[in-house]
Amino acid sequence: MSEHRSFPKPTPRVEDRTAKRRDVANAWLECRAFVDQRDRYRCRVCQRQTMRTLTLCAERAEHHHIVGRRIAPQLRLDVRNILHCCGGCHSKLTRHELYVEGRAEDMFTSDGRRFWNADYPLHFKPAESATFRCVTTYSVTQPYG
Repeated sequence: MSEHRSFPKPTPRVEDRTAKRRDVANAWLECRAFVDQRDRYRCRVCQRQTMRTLTLCAERAEHHHIVGRRIAPQLRLDVRNILHCCGGCHSKLTRHELYVEGRAEDMFTSDGRRFWNADYPLHFKPAESATFRCVTTYSVTQPYG
């Protein structure tokens, strides 16, 4: 015979995942709102006044992570790593046509690494004049075939 268990039935994992996603989404909304207020809804690159809209226009308000979310996931919700920018400048930053530079004394440290701090003034340089560039070289030792 089976006895009645005295502990409650466990909650399904779907509910746990849904609650976790909701918490992350709420944290992103708070972070985004702080960045919008800090930058006064102006693009940090070109100083254009932006607006929240779903249309793909140059004045669209977007947010750029200085250090990518996959490179430093611990900085995903850190306001020091996020810039408010317009749609045009965000696409240039994403395609690495513009690079972010700042003063060394304004950097912050996370997990033993130093990063640019968006709370301080930053400079944006075109790719050809940037000091730090990502250069990938390919070498072929044997031809295919």
